[in-house]
Order: sequence, then C-alpha cells, then structure tokens
Amino acid sequence: MSWRGFVGKLLYWPVRWLTRFEVIFDEDLQDRITPEHVVYVMRSSSVTDLLVVKRALAKAGLPDPEEPLLINGVRHARIMYLEQAQPRRNEQAVDEFLQLLQSHQKEPNLNVKLVPIGLFWGRKAGQEPRQGKPMVADLDNPGRWRKFWLVMFSGRNILMRASRSVSLREMADQHGCNRRVAHKLARVARVHFVRLRYAVAGPKVARRERVIKELLENPAIKKAIAEEARSKKITLDKAEKRAREYLDEIAASYSETLVRVLDRFMGWMWSRIYNGIHVEGGERIRELAEAGHEIVYVPCHRSHMDYLLLSYVIYKEGLVPPHIAAGVNLDFFPAGPLFRRGGAFFIRRSFKGNKLYSTVFREYLDRLFSKGYPVEYFTEGGRSRTGRLLQPKTGMIAMTLQGMLRGQQRPMSIVPVYLGYEHVMEVGTYLKELKGKSKEKESVWQVLSSLRHLRNFGYGYVTFGEPLNVGQALDQLTPDWRDSITHGAEEPARPRWLTPTVNLFAEQIMQRINDAAGLNSVNLTALALLSAEKRALTHQELVNQLDVYTRLLRDVPYSKLAYVPAETGEELWQLAKRHDKFVVSEDTMGEMIKLDGTTAIAMTYYRNNIMHMVIVPALIAAYACSHKEFGLAPVIKLLEQVQPLLKEELFISHPREEMALWVEAIVEHLVSVDLLRKTADDTYRTHTRETTEYFQLQLLARAASETLQRYAIVFELLQQGGAHGRAELEQAAVDLAERLSAMHGVSAPEFFDKKLISGIITTLKREDFIEVNSEGNFVAHANVAELSDTIDRLLDTPIVQTIRQAVQSRLQNKLH
Repeated sequence: MSWRGFVGKLLYWPVRWLTRFEVIFDEDLQDRITPEHVVYVMRSSSVTDLLVVKRALAKAGLPDPEEPLLINGVRHARIMYLEQAQPRRNEQAVDEFLQLLQSHQKEPNLNVKLVPIGLFWGRKAGQEPRQGKPMVADLDNPGRWRKFWLVMFSGRNILMRASRSVSLREMADQHGCNRRVAHKLARVARVHFVRLRYAVAGPKVARRERVIKELLENPAIKKAIAEEARSKKITLDKAEKRAREYLDEIAASYSETLVRVLDRFMGWMWSRIYNGIHVEGGERIRELAEAGHEIVYVPCHRSHMDYLLLSYVIYKEGLVPPHIAAGVNLDFFPAGPLFRRGGAFFIRRSFKGNKLYSTVFREYLDRLFSKGYPVEYFTEGGRSRTGRLLQPKTGMIAMTLQGMLRGQQRPMSIVPVYLGYEHVMEVGTYLKELKGKSKEKESVWQVLSSLRHLRNFGYGYVTFGEPLNVGQALDQLTPDWRDSITHGAEEPARPRWLTPTVNLFAEQIMQRINDAAGLNSVNLTALALLSAEKRALTHQELVNQLDVYTRLLRDVPYSKLAYVPAETGEELWQLAKRHDKFVVSEDTMGEMIKLDGTTAIAMTYYRNNIMHMVIVPALIAAYACSHKEFGLAPVIKLLEQVQPLLKEELFISHPREEMALWVEAIVEHLVSVDLLRKTADDTYRTHTRETTEYFQLQLLARAASETLQRYAIVFELLQQGGAHGRAELEQAAVDLAERLSAMHGVSAPEFFDKKLISGIITTLKREDFIEVNSEGNFVAHANVAELSDTIDRLLDTPIVQTIRQAVQSRLQNKLH
C-alpha cells in the first residue's frame, strides 16, 4: 500500500464525520459521457480533498477516481493533479495528458472526457493584503496545518464544482498529440481553476474603512469635494466630511461569515414558507462567471423577498452573492446592518441637484466593477404594485455603461432575471396604496407583520434570462463608443450617444426579463377566472382552460426561455387550490370556483405577471370570436398596427416584422386543438356559440379586453371628443376609464392608471396616429378611424356604447 493510500485509510472516518458537501455539476455527466472514459482533473493532490470527492462521485454514480482507466489493456490514471505536494513532480500531469492524447492517436474511436473538479472549503475570498503585508497563503493548496483547521472549521461548508467536460478527441484532432498540446491543456486547466475560485468566492474583500479612505483619495471625488466647497462656500474639511458621510451611508460591509449563516437560515425559512424554488438558467451565469465576466444582475422587483431569494439562489448555484443596490429607506435597524454585511449598498431615490453625492456614488459603483464584484440593481426603481413591469429608471444603467468608459478590462454582462411567486406577501399593502393610502415607511415591524402568519407561499420562480454582453451590444448600437474611453482616474465626459443608447439598453433588459417569465398555478388560474363572466367557472371549465393556456404556450412558446409547467390543468388547479385565494363551492351539479370582489382585485397582480405572454393569442382569439370567418391578412395587419402599443405597455420582445409568423403559428395551433376550423379556401371559422370550443376561445379572447378598452377610449376621444391638449386628453381618458370600470365591473387597479394612458398617447403620436394642429392640440390622424373601428368590433357592444355615450356627453358639456 502506498503512503497516500495509508493516510487515506487513516483519515477516512474522521473526514467523513467532520465534512458535509454540496455538489454542482455544470452538465449531466451521466448523460453526456461514457463513465468508463472519464478522467478527473483537480488542482492539488490533497488526501482530504480526494476523500470528499470520492464520496461525491460515488453518490452521483460516477467512477471512483482511484480506479484505473484501461485503454486497450494499458492502465492510465483516472485522476490528475496539476500541483503535486512535491513541486518537482508538477510535470506529472503533463506526462499523463500526453499519454492520453497519444492513445487517441492510436484509437480513432476513443473519446476520453476530462472533467475539472474544484473543491472549496468554505467560500472565503480572503482579505486584500494591507500595504506592506505579504499575500495570504493559497486557499486551494494550503499546508497541512492550515488544511487541518479548514477541515475543523469549514468542513461542514464544502462546495464541489464539476465543470463542463473537455473532449480529448477534439483536442487531438484539432491540435495534435504532442507535448506542446499537453502543456497547453495543463495551462488552460490552471487558468480555469483560478477563474473558478473567483466565480465561487469573488475577489478579495477590503475592509469598509479602507474602501472609504481610498475613495476619498480618488481624483474625481477630490475634485467634487473642491467644487462642493466652492459652490456651497464651506471649508474643504467640511466638504470632505460630507463626502465621508455619503460614503458611510452608501458602502457595503460584505461578510462571508454572515452570508454562510444566512444560507442556513434561508434554507430553513424557504422550506417553511415555500414548497420549493424553481430555478432556470443557472448554467448561463456559471459559464459567464467562469469566463471571467463582470456580472450585473437586473431582476424585476415584486417583493422585499427578491433581495433574499435571488442572493440565496445565486449562492446555491455555486457563485458569490452580488453587491445589491438597495433603497436607503431599507437602512433601518436591525435590517440595515444585516443587509450591509450581506452585500447591500444603499442608494437615494434621487441625486438631482447633489453633484457631490452623484460623484461619490458613481465612483463607489465603479470601484465595485473594477474590483470584479458582481452587482445587482432593480432598474424599475421600486416594487411593482400592479404585477406589470414598470417603466425602467435608467440612472444605474447609465452608470454601468460609464463604467465601460473607464477602460473596464473584463467583459461585462447584464443578466436580466425574472422573479415570480405564487404568493406575494405585500399584495394586500399594494392594493391599499393603489386605492390612495400613503406608502408606509419601511420598518422591521412592517416586515415582521408580513410574515407574522407564517404560511405556505407555494413556489418561487427564478429564471436567469439571456445575458446582454455590454461590449458587444455597444459595438452594434454605437460602433465608435471606444473613442470615448478614458484610461485615467478622472471622470469620463458624458458622450452624446450615451442617453439614447442607455434607453435602448433599458428596453432590451425589460424585454429579456419578460422573455424569461414563468407560468404557475396561481397566475394561470387568475387569468382564467378574471376572464370569465362574473369571475366564476365550473371545475371542468377551469381545468380545461388551464390546459388551453399551457398547450398553447408549449406549442407556440412566447420565447425560448419562458417557463411553462408540465402539469395538467387538473394538477395545476390542485396546486392553486391550496392557497385559499379562490372561493370553492359545490352543489348537485358539481364544484364551482370563483373570485369575490376583494380577492379579484388582488388576483389581477398575478395575472399581470404573464399578460405579455398571452396578449397576442388573446387578440387573435378576440378577432376570431368577432368575425366568425376570417383570413390571416387582416389579423396580421391588426397585430402589426398595435405592436408598438403592446411593446410600450407590456415590453413584448417580438418586433413588428415577426408578427406575421407569430400569428400564423398561433392560428395553426388553434386549428390543431380544434378551437378553430380551417376551410378549403384557407380561411378560418369559429365553432358555434353553444359549443365548448367557442367558450374556450372566447375565454382566451377576454384576456385582451381591458387592453382593448383602453385603446378604444383614447381613439374615441381623439375622433369624437374634439382637439385636446396632451394633459387634457390624458385626464379625459383616465376619467372615462374610471367610469367604464365602475359600470362594467373592471377590477384591475391599473385599468385607469394615468401612466399607462400616457404611454398609449406617446406611442400613438410616435407612430403618427396623432397629429398636432396649429394650436398645439392633439387630433386624430386619418388612419385612426379604420383601426378604431376594428378595435370596437373586438369589444362587447355594451362596452362600446358606454364609451361612445360618455365621449358624447363630455363633448356636449365642453361645448356648453
């Protein structure tokens, strides 16, 4: 028995008792590789590391790393170490790589896969060395005594990362089988392990006091301090003190120890209040981190839970949690200090008129980027009260792009993140605010009151959307952007192209968040019941409609990243039923599900999370129900005309030129499930009104009703209400929407939201549906009449009559 074998046997049980590990595989190795042709690569030859890895691989059903690999009767090592305990043996891995490559030269059908395995005892990045102090020891290859203490104190917090495999067949075919290639393999593997540690633990952490001190020496901040002293007529010392106070208000105080404690607490809490957390796209961010990207997470904002949930998920994906831009309103005791240690840095709602604060914050953010800390911010600026994405605030995006103008060396990627819940704990508060109640100031008591009835919140959904590579996007949008880069420490000038480019970035981010949206039992059930008359359906009608939605969005996906559950309609209803959000009654004819008044308003929040996914199918269904027989051309024309409105309101990502293809795919699906019938002359017909198929199609159509009503109101005012100033037109539309809501029972709080109405008017003006007359008033363009008539036909007759009568009454009152 070798010395290593003896030590391994001696340490086996102590290491087993003292250690606990989590494993993340970057690919399903059992499906992607042939087990007998897998070779593992580790950085160091630590016996304790090997004992943990052996247990993890055995649990995953993969070959033991100490079993030899036999190729045509020749024994090869199944595990290779890049760094041996004795440095003179460091070439051993190169020798082993060379032997394997030469085996591929002899055997054309051989394909050995190399799987890099990183083992991390805790996730401490370590402290930045103080000036004049030596670097700390290598955390991945420590000495025996340091490893002993790591086992004792970090043995219960081990992460094993098995990265994507590398094909030696491809290496041999593309690069040859000589020693130079073997050296390249070893060199690439060493770089990979350095990047892997950086991705898992992040850059070395500097003490908060040191960060503040260094930033106060920053030339841009020193210049801003001097300007503050001059403009406010105060001393330099007083201006510097003010800058220090700003930094003290802003700066995070990241603690890996607290993050580890919070991980345990969050694991316990999530298991108590959630059935589970569904995560999609984790492999995307791991690939970015391992490729050395600076990652900026930009999630939608639904709840205070967002901060905790996203950081928890990122940590569980084997990555360092981000530094989070949090509203300064959350800096209250004891939450503020905890958030700071969890990586939060605080930001004021507005910088307007405070150049010193603006400079201090921008330089702090730029330091995070330049040091390589992942960052997270909510571009909506605040939590959505309606469930829709809010119009983005562009300040943080502008600062992100300005970070690139500082000569940022690492590639930077913005990762949109969709967050969804089957229960949002603040929904009741949101409804009160929408009814006019003042927003409550955040406090520990407010948060605890939301959690006082610890209950099951169903499932949480986190989807990492398609990353936006900042450099590549700038190359496409502004090819000469690199001309604006400044390599000094001075603040770069704000180029003319920045504002329009930032707006395009913001639009793409919001669209990519919606592209990653997820359906769940609650938002689908809310969609069905809110589309029904009297907000009630029988059990079978509801189950059938849930199947209609999920089949449609599986067959014609909104996007390649959108999540559609695999459950049947019945299974989805049983999941939704557990939340006690729906009134369930039963009589001799069976079960009836409905929404009462207050609950119906709350359920619009969940429906609005996914409205962008169903609005186009709903508009097509509405056209079909109102025309009985139709061709594709007029439907496509309608969707192409309203696409800019949908894009403005719901951030749909499909461009106008793709509408025809999208419409065709949806119509063909509706034919395939027999909700429409195709005739011999390539037209389409609906079933008769008394059929189940017509009922399901009509229920799908009604999801678009509120959107169409808003359009109809604005068009009617433009055509029949006379010339308006912009403010007058907006207010008239809001008043009419409120009247319509009261008369026809529209329960959505955002139905008469002035911001939505304003967005419609802005888009109509941009698309030339609105003209400005010589007096500066808005009037309808000649092409409005046709579109207005088409939309009116898609609505129920009583609603159209109410709109027209209200506009006529308003015009008469205006004339008198």
